[in-house]
Amino acid sequence: MSNIKSCSVCCPKALESDTARNARIEIIKQLINSKLSAFANDSGNHPSLQEYIKAAHHILLSPDAKRIRSILPVLIANARNFDEETCFKYGITIELLHYSSLIHDDVIDADQIRRGFPTLNGTFTNSHAVLIGDFMMCSVIDFALGFNHSNEVIKLMVGSIKNLVTGLVIEQRVMPQEPTLERYLEMADLKTGSLFKLSIGLPFIADQRLPEAMKCGQIFGLLFQIYDDYLDRNKDVQYQNIFHIISEKEIIDIWNKYFSIFIELAKVLEIEQVIMEMIYYLRSYGHFLEVPTSEGILFET
Repeated sequence: MSNIKSCSVCCPKALESDTARNARIEIIKQLINSKLSAFANDSGNHPSLQEYIKAAHHILLSPDAKRIRSILPVLIANARNFDEETCFKYGITIELLHYSSLIHDDVIDADQIRRGFPTLNGTFTNSHAVLIGDFMMCSVIDFALGFNHSNEVIKLMVGSIKNLVTGLVIEQRVMPQEPTLERYLEMADLKTGSLFKLSIGLPFIADQRLPEAMKCGQIFGLLFQIYDDYLDRNKDVQYQNIFHIISEKEIIDIWNKYFSIFIELAKVLEIEQVIMEMIYYLRSYGHFLEVPTSEGILFET
């Protein structure tokens, strides 16, 4: 795509600010890793599970994991004065749901390496990997039973899992036969938006703005998928990447539309700074390098 707009954060003051922000997020990430490790150790207490849990640990706790979905609830807690420990628990829940889905993804795609380590299906068998993915997902739901508002939280979790699976089915079975923009947006919304909805939604579980928070997370996930698929348009062999088909102008229009809605919802929720903080953090990992501040758009016409 031509005319990609760069982010206006290149002055020394801005870079120093980014460094400080990223350092704070890295501390949150370390705490999340510690809590993930403790949870995984506690959940696999039967001797027959130990070998699987140990193998899963290497992937789950890989330094390559960015923890976007689990960091967001904690940043929101800090910005909105929500209970931080509760939001850490939400983050752990979402991260483990995400990892459970990745175990199943690796089986579907026959991937042998994940985050620099052998996948569970690469180390054991497909059937064993599916079982451990199922076990981890059930363990997460069991963990959530102890939350305040547990019924509401679990209802949202189950809805997200169903949406994620539906999105994967559309990706695997529908997109190759029907590679339309409408189907693509439906797939991206369900597949990637489902867990991002929880990341921004769960901190607002007792707030009247929960619907707006869920929508904000959903659109963040959609933007995340759009950006990744645009970058991978010449590599994707799993389904017909829509960016081979639609015009550059259509891509620009789609991005502008959803990015504008995303930022407006962030303002309503008073988490615009959190979103920008997360974007700067992602940039430090080489992702979203052209994403601007809230005053601009990703692609410049």
